[in-house]
Amino acid sequence: MNKAPVGVLGGTFDPVHNGHLRLAMEMAIALGMDHVRLVPCARPPHRNAPTASPGQRAKWIRVAVSIEPRLRLDDRELLRSGPSYTVDTLASMRTEMPDTPLCLIMGRDVFAHLPKWHQWERLFDSAHIVLIDRPDIQTELHPEAEKTLASRAVDDVRHLHDELSGHIYSYAPPPLAISASRIRDLLGAGESPRYLLPTAVLDDIMDAGVYMPSKPQPATAANQ
Repeated sequence: MNKAPVGVLGGTFDPVHNGHLRLAMEMAIALGMDHVRLVPCARPPHRNAPTASPGQRAKWIRVAVSIEPRLRLDDRELLRSGPSYTVDTLASMRTEMPDTPLCLIMGRDVFAHLPKWHQWERLFDSAHIVLIDRPDIQTELHPEAEKTLASRAVDDVRHLHDELSGHIYSYAPPPLAISASRIRDLLGAGESPRYLLPTAVLDDIMDAGVYMPSKPQPATAANQ
């Protein structure tokens, strides 16, 4: 086959920031991907709902990747009703791209709990997994995740190009310590997160007032 794979990077992207974007670019460049799709989750099954609306999060990704052809927004989970299950997302991509290898990108800390995901074993029917290793994150794998890693691990990136799905490839990108929670905390405290996320995204967040501290209500005669 030897066809350039398509990367799939999911998350709430609440908001999208330079850490997400740089990681996606690292994957595209280092692993020879055709492009990487950023897939915002509408209703994450295992965590609280995002603060920003689906429309806002999709808009920010669209703006952030508008000048980079190797990064794309994929909003299918936002358009689908019900919980956002990754197995369904990958199956629909596989239907659309029957001859293209797909690579689901996730951190080792996420992979550690993969057996708790909905129909997790079916993920490998549609995609490979690219496992992001970070030296500052140590985690113990669920026994089934450890067993799966041992049986599916490959150390040659060509497997991601030559086969459609089924392998796990580990990659350690250069460190870039940026998080969406840190950005939300700064905005909530009235501080600036500039240079942690694209300027156009920050400008829109400021205009819309998302994540900003609540303004105190003016005193009235009744509560003075």
